[in-house]
Amino acid sequence: MQHTEISFQQNARRVYTAVKKIFRTRTRFSSIDYDDDHFVVEGRRGWLISPFTERVKMRVVATGTQSCKVVVESSSRSVLNLFNLGANKKNVTQLEDFISNEVYKLCSDEEIKLRPNEIKMRES
Repeated sequence: MQHTEISFQQNARRVYTAVKKIFRTRTRFSSIDYDDDHFVVEGRRGWLISPFTERVKMRVVATGTQSCKVVVESSSRSVLNLFNLGANKKNVTQLEDFISNEVYKLCSDEEIKLRPNEIKMRES
């Protein structure tokens, strides 16, 4: 299993919404599951019966009122993937770079609409 953490200076809800949108529209993951209560996105990459598939899990964790981190974890779905050493680390690094770039683009006020009470809180 490989994992990494990405820090953002945005609130956790906004970053989770951006990560969720990225998984839905910009990646090639299948069997994507969302846990909106715990800010977790989980998906599978590769064919269902292929021995070289991986499971990727992203958790958004608040570290402050306007900061959070995204924990990216990648694990093999098959014991046969031991022969594919280093693939998960490479995938996690590429995914980390992709998520970092895309979240900053998607965290603008135009892309992610805030509810009226969140706008009032930001203005005060």
